[in-house]
Amino acid sequence: MRRIVIIGGSAAGMMAAIAAAEESPDVEVTVVTQDRTPYRRPATPALIGGYITDPAEIRVFSPETLARHNIKLICPAGATNIDPQNKVISIQHDGRKERLSYDAAVIATGGHPLMPSIAGADKKGVCSFTTYEGAAEIADRARSASCAVVIGAGFIALEVAEALMHKGLDVYFNVRTRMLRKLLEPDVSEFLCHEFSRKGLKMLTSEEISEIGGEDRVEYVVHKSRKIATNLVVMGTGTKPNVGLAAGCGIKTGPSGAIKVDNRMQTSIENIYAAGDCAESPDLATGKSIYSPVGSIGASAGKIAGRNAAGANQKTKGFLRAQADEILGMQIYSIGHSSTTAKEVNLTVKVHNIDAHQLGHRSRTTKPFEIAKLLTDTNDRIVGAQLVAKKYGSQFARQLYVAVLHGPNKEEFLEQFNWPRIKLAEALLDAARSVVVVESVGQGEALALANIPSHKKINQQCED
Repeated sequence: MRRIVIIGGSAAGMMAAIAAAEESPDVEVTVVTQDRTPYRRPATPALIGGYITDPAEIRVFSPETLARHNIKLICPAGATNIDPQNKVISIQHDGRKERLSYDAAVIATGGHPLMPSIAGADKKGVCSFTTYEGAAEIADRARSASCAVVIGAGFIALEVAEALMHKGLDVYFNVRTRMLRKLLEPDVSEFLCHEFSRKGLKMLTSEEISEIGGEDRVEYVVHKSRKIATNLVVMGTGTKPNVGLAAGCGIKTGPSGAIKVDNRMQTSIENIYAAGDCAESPDLATGKSIYSPVGSIGASAGKIAGRNAAGANQKTKGFLRAQADEILGMQIYSIGHSSTTAKEVNLTVKVHNIDAHQLGHRSRTTKPFEIAKLLTDTNDRIVGAQLVAKKYGSQFARQLYVAVLHGPNKEEFLEQFNWPRIKLAEALLDAARSVVVVESVGQGEALALANIPSHKKINQQCED
């Protein structure tokens, strides 16, 4: 029997475990994770908003699913060393040291939270949401707080801010440069900043918080010499790859600092694979390795890693990042490269505005979207798209997604780009038939990977 050990209980790790078990009945799969409650980080806003109260609702997979696939889960437990020569992983669990033999291993150790160097960041009331316990603490403190400051720039940080606003708190949002910097063009970020301010989210921009003050707990923050009273600070400033275990056994890292993998998700050491926020992944547009800590890309990479750990030989040409969210009534879509991420892979792009009058169907009464953009390379091939809408965003985003996936000529695409105005039932049916994997959320349930549509939360990608 082939022994497979997965290190990490994230979406990448758990998808690797399921994929390995499904690939071959003749495998023994063990997952080792430090998390007491392995959970989906995108579920944080639902937890804070009170839609989720039971940890069981936000597990990546239920105990019944793991049991059905004969997957053993060891948690909380930490892997301390990998010995590739003897194929042994050392772990600490329940105060004991154990050794697990393996034939193949998958490293899915995720990332460490990037905590900015702010004076007073160690005070009580400063929270992050990289673990279930941290997310639960935010929810608990929000019950008695009157004001919160969220520091971050990404979708989840914005969703946390919105959830706190819905609970009646005054919420400030601090971003050092601009919101969603890697996902959107500067003018799109500026537009959203203005819209969010109109909806009551108090924006603190252009400079990071310089101090978190108080005795032993948070009492105020300082931004541009202005003191703002608050008793809750949420850190959502991103992650850096957790590669200590991999580096300790000689596994190579890439320029980003994350684990370097090939198109089979194999590391520089044979029979050791990596996926998720700890690893790089191939970019579909360029074929280059990039660091893209997006949950669904990690899940798909984990799926490939798990299958190959079980004996398959699956390869990918690369992943297409496609993210969407609805924040304070604004539907936001970002697909493929932005001008910021294009620079990171030396991809020369041109940004084009799509005006509503370019649509095949015109309407004098309804504005179809607020902003739409296409990004093309030097061959005029579409490599990125962005859209902000108040309604019907998914109908346009679907067209943009297909365009970035297949990379047609810009003019050729614009001739076909239109406002379908199809019935909702037809739109949902079309989305259900699509090949993308969607993360959906609803009141009373956690985000769950499913082949069903959702305009609220989509982190999706495609293997070509």
